Amino acid sequence: MQKLYTLGGRKFVVMSINPLGCSPWIQASRPTHQGCRQDLNLAARLFNSRLRRLVDKAKSQLPNSNFVFVNSYGIMRKIITHPTSKGFSDARSACYEVATINEGGNGILCKKDGRTCANRGIHVFFDGLHPTEAVNVILANKAFASNLTAEVYPISIHHLALLI
Repeated sequence: MQKLYTLGGRKFVVMSINPLGCSPWIQASRPTHQGCRQDLNLAARLFNSRLRRLVDKAKSQLPNSNFVFVNSYGIMRKIITHPTSKGFSDARSACYEVATINEGGNGILCKKDGRTCANRGIHVFFDGLHPTEAVNVILANKAFASNLTAEVYPISIHHLALLI
């Protein structure tokens, strides 16, 4: 951020880490219905809480700068916990077939010539780690317009855009 600031940047959006323990990459190694790996989610929450505090610290150290912290972890966690409330039916598996370590992959990225799900709109995850376009639309809309400090802090991207 310091480098961007010295280059003239004054408006910054910082995204949190998503709930890693709930990703298909991790879920594939766990028995069905065992839930998310809470140790990984705890690590992500710890990182995210420090990142949010960094927003306040950076604003005081970089005059005339403004920051938005987007809590994508919290937004995605709600979607994963209650997927049907947002129109999803699969919050556990990847939409696109993921290459396993035995296949020369890493369990995260898509498999070359792999199968794609018939309806990406019902999946929370596209590959072993990343959300689908449908989830990214929800994240973007919340980041832009939410007034909840649990989702965007201290202001939304809409309010950031209005600042001179």
